[in-house]
Amino acid sequence: MYFDLPTYLRVIRLVLTDRPGPRRLAIHLGLLVLLTAWAIFNAFFMILDPIFFPRLRSVPIRDPVFIVGNARSGTTLFHRLLCGDRERFAYFRMWELLFPSLIQKKFIRFLYSTLESRFPRTHRRLVDWESRQLLELKRQHYIGVATPEEDEFLFLISFSSAMLPVFFPYVDALQHLVIFEQRPPATRRRIMRFYRGCIRRQLLCYDGNLTLLSKNPAFVSKMRDLAREFPNAKFVYLMRNPFETIPSLLKLLQTISDGLGIETDHADAAKRSLVEGCIRDYDYALNVLDELPPERYAFVQYTDLVADPKATVERVYERLQLSISPSFEEHLASEKSRQKRYRSSNAYSLEEFGIDQQELEKKLEPLIERFGFRPSDVSEEDTREML
Repeated sequence: MYFDLPTYLRVIRLVLTDRPGPRRLAIHLGLLVLLTAWAIFNAFFMILDPIFFPRLRSVPIRDPVFIVGNARSGTTLFHRLLCGDRERFAYFRMWELLFPSLIQKKFIRFLYSTLESRFPRTHRRLVDWESRQLLELKRQHYIGVATPEEDEFLFLISFSSAMLPVFFPYVDALQHLVIFEQRPPATRRRIMRFYRGCIRRQLLCYDGNLTLLSKNPAFVSKMRDLAREFPNAKFVYLMRNPFETIPSLLKLLQTISDGLGIETDHADAAKRSLVEGCIRDYDYALNVLDELPPERYAFVQYTDLVADPKATVERVYERLQLSISPSFEEHLASEKSRQKRYRSSNAYSLEEFGIDQQELEKKLEPLIERFGFRPSDVSEEDTREML
């Protein structure tokens, strides 16, 4: 179990010396206590895993597929489409990220199965209760304990995640978490070894014969290290007009900041840092992909994915030299037939967040020249999303 003790101590110092409001202080202290206890709890069981499951050390990690791209680019939609390829892929659900030990996974699966079969009413009440939580957040990004989620949550509990500045808004002091290559090489290797161990546990939980399918916008800054750690890994990069994705991501950040009681000055600094990070991630991802052989990566345009998800998946599989099984072919066909478009109530603009459009255009000029994205391409009406 990897734990970033220097960052953990830095966060404690920042929280205590920042003089936050009573609400945020209570939330942050509660988060610190919760994450600390959770990390110790998980570490205990992860240490026991190799004793009870000797096969763990030899589980092969075959050609993992990493779905990356700036947040709000359609990574979630594409990930959940590929999760339907059950004969090929294993992936992390939210509860499996929160409990990474193989002992924990086996026990929780047994407990859930028992509850569902022997106490169906209690099981139904728990499912209904869970569905009512975090409704505002779910409006912008659906999250649930049993839904496929981002592997980056594995690093959140160990205080080494790029998500940490979202919950603790000290963007300058925690910049090393966001730009992964700024971390010392030895630290990056330890983090990759921890991640490799988590993957092996997940694969063994599903008998060890499947391929990892991972979706993480936060993994963009880790792409070069992932390509080195997993020499046969394949990458699918989702691309969507940044003049749509950036305001959408800013709105999501604002929702989280409001929920945590983060003051305006910290929230504004986080927004500026997020925009800079988006621009940096675009450049970095394209540079890394240009270093890889063609059969190791594929681009997916969000507009193509929305227009015809089945054809888009088929093109990606052909590019990455993957075969589509009959059962997955049937799944894609059923997904296409039931997909609907709807008008989202989430319509955001750059001006709403104090971002100068012309200045952003200048910073995104290389991306605009390569892909042709422009602000004028964004509809003034509500953004169309995919159910």
